[in-house]
This record gives sequence, C-alpha cells and structure tokens, in this order.
Amino acid sequence: MTEIAFQKTRGPFLYSLTARLLSYTPHWLLFHVSRVGGLVHFLVSREKRRSYLSNLASAAHIPRGFKALRAFQNHALNVLEILKATSESPSEIMERVTIQGKEHLDDALRTRTGLILVTIHSGNWELSGLALALHGYPITTIAGEQLRDDWSECVKDWKRKYGIHVLSPGRSLRDLYRDLQNGRFVVLHMDGNLFSGGTELTFLGKRIRLPRGPAHLAHVAGVPITIAVCRRKGMNHLEISVRGTLPPPRSADAEFGTTHKLAANVENCILEDPGQWCIFRRM
Repeated sequence: MTEIAFQKTRGPFLYSLTARLLSYTPHWLLFHVSRVGGLVHFLVSREKRRSYLSNLASAAHIPRGFKALRAFQNHALNVLEILKATSESPSEIMERVTIQGKEHLDDALRTRTGLILVTIHSGNWELSGLALALHGYPITTIAGEQLRDDWSECVKDWKRKYGIHVLSPGRSLRDLYRDLQNGRFVVLHMDGNLFSGGTELTFLGKRIRLPRGPAHLAHVAGVPITIAVCRRKGMNHLEISVRGTLPPPRSADAEFGTTHKLAANVENCILEDPGQWCIFRRM
C-alpha cells in the first residue's frame, strides 16, 4: 500500500522539484543546455529522427541550410521553458511573447462569437497558449500526455490556473460546441494525432489523413476559423502570428474545401521554417 502511494506521488514530486530547480536558472543557460540536450536526443532517437525526416522528404521548397537537429533542440528548450514558466509571473511570460494579427482575436472577443484557432506544434505552442490566456482570450484546448505521463495532470492544472479550459481527448464534440457558444476560443492542432478518421489530402508532398475536426466544428457551431502559429525569434522570444480568418463552411460538402485551405496554409507555415516544427512521429 505504501509503495502504491509512493508511485502516485513520485511524478508530481519530481515535476515540482525540477520546476523549482529551473526557476533559479537563467534563460541563457537553459538555451545552451537545450542545444546539448537536443543534440543527444537527435543522436540516440533513431526512429524519431527517421520519422521527422520522412515527414519532410517529399516536401517541396525546403529552405537551404535546413537541419533536422534544430527541431530537436527547439523541443528540448520547449520542455525547459514550460517547467521554468511554472514559477514565473504572468508579466514575465507575456514580455517574452508578442502577437501579430491580434485584431483577428480582438474581433472575436468583442463579438463573443467564438473562434476556432488552428495551430501546429511549432515554436513553443504550450507557452503561446498560456500567453493568449494571459492576454484575456478565453482558451479551450484538448490535451493528451503533457511532457510525460506522470506529469500530465500537473501541467494541465497549471494551465487551468490561468483560465485555460483543458479537455481530455475522450471528451465529445458537444463539450467543444458548448465552449464555442459561450464565446471561447477552441485551439485545435492540425498536425495532431488525437483524432479518428480524418480527411485524406496531399500534405508535404504525401497523401495522408488530417483532422476534419476544425472544419466540421466550425460548420456545426457556425464560427470562424483562424490559423495561429508560434515561432521562436532569438534566444528568449516567441512570436504568435495570427493569419487571417476563414468563414465557417456552409455545408458538410464544403468542409473538405475548408480543410484543404487549412492544410495548405499550415504546410506553408512549416516550410517557411521547418526547424521550428516539432513532430517526431510519422504522419
């Protein structure tokens, strides 16, 4: 019985201890640690490295000088930043994140129509969501495992503290619909794996299935869709780029066209700087 209780508390204890230690670490040191940690991850994770390169193998117009190593290093910095941010003040987090295209979010906030924010795993997507919440935007997100399995609930509780409505992957469409009707912004990852079925289309030069959820939910709820992508700008700064708004599909048949537009926009975001994209499973 004692062993079981220890297993249940060990994860949160290690999470708190690690976050505490990182709270005393300057960001410049986190950055350099992530360069080494990302390199080690790149070298030892053969399958992840192959998957990452496979996802981009058929894509056109990869920027000259692109190195897959950079994505692994960015991901390492993401983990360190998230843990350090648990002890940072809201103002410290907001100072490091700027929002381009903020007017699209302000329009939806003012009219309380609800909004679907389509994004990808780029820059530091976790901190960008937190920054949006700190700016007063009512964020709802779907979250599976966060950092590691035994830390997931700690990270989710941290998000909830700042007003983010965190739903598990098993929750129904009705929950998302309700939040949209209440004027919330539902964040959905176009490159995520928490979906079933999907729409088959060409993405990064391959025929794959991408989630139809954003277009279908927009159609059902009658709310617009916007694409918001996070990128790193230097050692200690993130920029969220909000790229216009698409109207909701008017019919079920129109959902495919909307999904196709979203996929094309997301693909462009990835190809502009693939080293920012952190997906290490085969799509």
